[in-house]
Amino acid sequence: MMWYRRIFCLVTSVLLIAGCVRRDLVDPDESALLRIRVNTVAVSNVTADIYNEKIPRPNLSSDVLRVLFYDQSGERMLSEGFLTEKSIDENGNDVISGSVYLSPGNYRIMAYNFDTPTTQVRNHQSWYDATAYTSTISDALRAQIVSRADWSEHIYYEPDHLIVARETNRTIVPHHGDLVIEMDASSIIDTYYVQIRVKNLEYASTANAVLTGLSSSNNIGDNIRNEEESSAIFIELHKSIDENITDGNQDVLCAVFNTFGKIDDMPSNMHITFNAVSREGEIVEKEIDMTPIFATEDARVRHWLLINEVWELPKPTTPPSTGGGFNPEVDDWGDEEENIPIE
Repeated sequence: MMWYRRIFCLVTSVLLIAGCVRRDLVDPDESALLRIRVNTVAVSNVTADIYNEKIPRPNLSSDVLRVLFYDQSGERMLSEGFLTEKSIDENGNDVISGSVYLSPGNYRIMAYNFDTPTTQVRNHQSWYDATAYTSTISDALRAQIVSRADWSEHIYYEPDHLIVARETNRTIVPHHGDLVIEMDASSIIDTYYVQIRVKNLEYASTANAVLTGLSSSNNIGDNIRNEEESSAIFIELHKSIDENITDGNQDVLCAVFNTFGKIDDMPSNMHITFNAVSREGEIVEKEIDMTPIFATEDARVRHWLLINEVWELPKPTTPPSTGGGFNPEVDDWGDEEENIPIE
């Protein structure tokens, strides 16, 4: 009997020692550092292929990224968070990072900038349904193009650059210490430069354009543009000069604008309508078929839409008057005495 007790105690001691050797001293860590590098290299008309340095360009930087975690199927969103720590890498790219918590498993990860005034994202609960879009323009802006009543496309605000990072298969294993997840983000937006030569530009007070035949949205999970519905965007034009013009008048109306993309297979109904409002309040319109312009090398390679014809604006029929909204006049102050009863 004593011999059995000694054997039992010996076996128990061995098992306890083995258990202490194999047991982790701390539980596996579920925290990770997510670092997303924003690629801003070679973005036409923003960081490369700048045609006109005199007009403003869209912003590609961001201070906040929203990060979404999905199950492996992509049908169900598991959690979300926000990254706000910003730094610069050795190549000058923005890097936005932050801590996240992930239990072991397989994930789809998507992140996009959360500080876009016009670009919105809907249906983000599903990887396949998450869609970037913009709203239709206000009634006040639409009134500026009211002379054309047969717009078949919806007219939207142009989108801000949406910078998206995505990974379709990330496996998280139990770990101790730091786990760093690195991803790259790039914009899903195309930026174009458009320009038309104008004679008598000094007689225009404001000018805008509507460009049709464009994609209205983007499914950002798989970066698929909506090419089933043609849409239009509203563009505010700027007065400028083109120093590359050597055969006379260098005045131009131009703009750098963003779009979800041109629909390649659309029939030749892609037009741009310029509306220049003269100083007399007259709306002067011009419509241009943009299909052949989109087919040029400048458009395909550099996203430059250069309209070479000259648009001549009519001169005012009456001389400019003093006063009015653009040149107000106020009479001199006069002294006036009056007794005000106080009750």
